[in-house]
Amino acid sequence: MAEPWEYLPDPWRREIATESETLKESLQEIRFRVGRPVYLYGGFGTKALALSPTSSETLNALLLRLADHSLYARLDEIRQGYLTLPGGHRIGIAGRAVLENHRIDTVRDISGLSIRRARAVEGMSSSVLESLGSQASLSLLVASPPRAGKTTLIRDLARVFADAGENTVIIDERSEIAGCERGVPSYRLGQHSDVLDGWPKAQGMVAALRSLSPEILVVDELALPEDFDAVWRARWAGVKVLASVHLGELGALEQNHLVHRLWRGGVFDALVLLSRRRGPGTVESVLRWSLEDGGPSVVNAQ
Repeated sequence: MAEPWEYLPDPWRREIATESETLKESLQEIRFRVGRPVYLYGGFGTKALALSPTSSETLNALLLRLADHSLYARLDEIRQGYLTLPGGHRIGIAGRAVLENHRIDTVRDISGLSIRRARAVEGMSSSVLESLGSQASLSLLVASPPRAGKTTLIRDLARVFADAGENTVIIDERSEIAGCERGVPSYRLGQHSDVLDGWPKAQGMVAALRSLSPEILVVDELALPEDFDAVWRARWAGVKVLASVHLGELGALEQNHLVHRLWRGGVFDALVLLSRRRGPGTVESVLRWSLEDGGPSVVNAQ
């Protein structure tokens, strides 16, 4: 699988390629901003590339190149502020929204691009499953701030559950979990997995329930009310759900009524909270939901 900098033209591709293997291994993001150097972010901290500051014209040309020279073909993604590269690498787009009938028609005057590197960390889920005392699939909610490893963790959990024989259907709206290229996943996702690539989360979950007989549904970053409604529908149908949400800390759980309603309703068997405190994927706490005990209880806390 190609690394994200391999999709960049020179001089950026060449500059990053000549960095140390240690830096490239821990690289998490490449950020372009108008009038500023290109910065690399990762386990090493922050490093500026020794190149001239980026111009607006350069950023617009770079976005066109990363979209395979067809912004129109990628318009649905651009309207949501991102593009996805093969392998699941996500490009966040900062710029001016152009509105039409109160909806975003496109994004122009690009002022920043953030290329987030996707990677598989097989075995990442083992400590979580050990905390829960189970290698069998459960309905799990993974919560964290951005860049704390949510997608990487649910990718590995999906692999473990699918290899254990569970029919696992991955709803990959932004092509980040599986990193499909022409329908073929870039990552090992287990022997008994199927991917609905590019499907909106809610529609994909409903379609999977109707036609793919899932035992567990996997979906990244629940956000819209219809996403949460589809999770309820899946659980009512007896299907387990592995999902993620943005959440800074457990104390913020009650502030998001959609997430709180799912958790307090016992929809998930456990909640895993991640952080970046010791690098992406730091498990801060694991809470298990127990009907017998009348609610959630901490089974592991760091």
